[in-house]
Amino acid sequence: MREDDLLAHVYRRSSDLERAFAWVEAGPGDDCAVVRVGQPRVLLKTDQIVEGRHFVAGTPTAMLARKAIARPLSDLAAAAGRPLAALAAAVLTPAWRGERANELFDALAGVARGFACPLVGGDIAMAESGPLVLTISIVGEPHAARGPVTRRGALPGDWLYVTGRVGGSFGEGGLGRHLTFEPRLAEARALADTLGERLHAMMDLSDGLGIDAGRLARASGVRMEIDAGAIPLGPGVEGVERAIRDGEDYELLFAAAGEVPGVVAGTPVTRVGRVVAGSGAVLVSARGAVEVSGQGWDHGAR
Repeated sequence: MREDDLLAHVYRRSSDLERAFAWVEAGPGDDCAVVRVGQPRVLLKTDQIVEGRHFVAGTPTAMLARKAIARPLSDLAAAAGRPLAALAAAVLTPAWRGERANELFDALAGVARGFACPLVGGDIAMAESGPLVLTISIVGEPHAARGPVTRRGALPGDWLYVTGRVGGSFGEGGLGRHLTFEPRLAEARALADTLGERLHAMMDLSDGLGIDAGRLARASGVRMEIDAGAIPLGPGVEGVERAIRDGEDYELLFAAAGEVPGVVAGTPVTRVGRVVAGSGAVLVSARGAVEVSGQGWDHGAR
């Protein structure tokens, strides 16, 4: 089963949530769920890392703890939210017992506190075999003026932008930028501050520019045309084709009307394409347009 096939099933099953439950404003299909608790709205996100899938054996404990916390914070950034608290659940194998478990949970708590997102609870289970699994849930609040940004608002005529650089995040031996990236929380808030309602749709780039642009297009009911020559490539990346499918970039991909600053919160912003009527995501170069909405990291593939 491909990950996108399973996600499509989940989205179909959940399509009535916002009609059936008045307090649910956005459910499966966005980077964060949006739920009303009385009058205020909260942002909810759960993400996980699995040994052998998201990090290699032997990765320093501090680095994998940082990635576990930073991944859902990247999704919170995609909603232009501010983190409030975190919960951590772990499946610990014999290799992760005793002092090593203490080291892991101390690292998680320290990283969370550093992002002003204190670890306030969670759950621990023991397994006799298999990989280490860490699941982090984040509670946040939307941008006070703009409100939550979702994947649904891109319109024909918008421009498509990315923060930072794309591709090559896994690095040599698996110890690359995917472990040290900075969730674009400040950048997302700055965009919401500056653009307001002109910031139409946004998501984080976790599975690759190609497949994620396709998801943004599908959620908004539009087509994304990506300019191959405009993509800011990560260090050492040879070729745009690799960059769009590498994944683990944790940059922001967003659609906005009008001009956007070239730098936000100290991070470069690059216009990489445009939004038009239609469907899918294509990479446009001198050779023509190639569909890329299926190119990227698939958690179900082997």
